Formats: sequence, structure tokens, C-alpha cells
Amino acid sequence: MNHGSVLHGDVRLHYLERDALEPSHHVPVCIVPGMGERASEYEWLVDALPERHVVVVDVRGRGESDAPESGYTWEDHYGDVAAVIRATGSDRPVLVGFSRGSSYALGFVLAHPGVARGIVMGDYHARHVGLAAEAVEHQLNQTIRGVAMSERMPEHAVRGVVAESVEVPLWDRLGELGVPMLVIHGGRRSSLVKDDVVERYRAALPSVDVHQLPDAGHDLWSDDPDAYLAALRPFLDRIDG
Repeated sequence: MNHGSVLHGDVRLHYLERDALEPSHHVPVCIVPGMGERASEYEWLVDALPERHVVVVDVRGRGESDAPESGYTWEDHYGDVAAVIRATGSDRPVLVGFSRGSSYALGFVLAHPGVARGIVMGDYHARHVGLAAEAVEHQLNQTIRGVAMSERMPEHAVRGVVAESVEVPLWDRLGELGVPMLVIHGGRRSSLVKDDVVERYRAALPSVDVHQLPDAGHDLWSDDPDAYLAALRPFLDRIDG
């Protein structure tokens, strides 16, 4: 596993990268973690895809990337993804997002037609969610996989993400994608994608592939990574074909 960095404007971004263990035709993968997540939390997924070139992005304010005082718009974040993909020479990857990272992945694919070969939405709507001011305290009081958000992101970065968020509905733009989409969601109460959201995906993009993990909540993979991989791998294999 290699660590790398690239500048997006004045912001230094950290990423993890691993080449395929041997030359192959397998499509590369770019992983975009969710709010407060670090790239290092996805090392298990990188290791589970040894046949692929895999990159994991620490977007601004997260992990080992810089946390500027401002610059936390949707466009700033999917620009981070673009900067890392350019730096790593990833050849038309599949974007694999989780939670809020899914909207960054979706923004990248829409803004750069022809650059991606597919997208995975990890338990998230086809929208960039505009956050109300009270979301700051909610986020700061969260604990994700036993680690408090206050240890995951500087407070000013959390406040920046909330303050600079604007609701961007993307349902009507799914037809522009031109690439396969997989939606993975949980079956438990904490999942954000319920039956009505699944139906909205299918109405907006009839070709969408939807996979439910019945025993997972919003955190799709921590309790059963094999179930998550059983949803992800066939999608990647179909794109390889």
C-alpha cells in the first residue's frame, strides 16, 4: 500500500494507492469515503481487490489531508476526487462511494463525462444534501466505529462542511451518467435508502442495479464485509466484461 499526495489548489490531499498485483484488464477503482472517514479505514477493501488498481481518497478535512479554514462546497470535494484520479493516472475507474462520499463521487462522474466506467452509491440518495446549522452539533457528537467525530475531523472542518453545504438534487441528472450504477443499501432501520428511495432510483434510472444487505444498517460493511463484497464484486466483474 502506497501513500501519496497531490495539491488541489492550495489544499494538499492524501490518498492510498495499490497497483494490481499483476497486469490485468480489470477496471480500476476509486473509493470515496463518507463524512469523517479516513482512507485508512478502507485498507481492507483495497486488500480484497488484489486484481485491481485501487485508490482511496482522503478528501479535504479528513484523514491525512489538509483541513483549510474554508472551501468545503460540493464542487470543492468532487474536485478533490478529480485531482487524485489525475495524479494516480487511474484509467476510467469505477467510483465507489459511501454515504456523503457518494455525492462527491456522483458529482465527479457528472462533471467529467467519459472519465468513469461506473459508480457505486453506498446507502445514499441521488442528491448532495444541504445541511441545516444544527447539523454541526449532531455531527460533532457522533461516534463512528468507536471513534468520536471530534477525533476524526477538526471542528472548523465540520462547521465548514455544514456552512458551505447547499442542497443539490441530482435525481433528474442520473440519465446523463452513461455508465452503470449500483446502489448498495442496508435493510435495518439506520439505513438511509428505504424502499421509497429505491423506487425513486428505479424511476430515474431504469438500468440501476440495487442490492440490499438485510443485516446491515447505514454502516454497510463493518459487521459483515463479505456481504458487502458479494454485492460489489459482481458489479465490477460485469464492467470488466
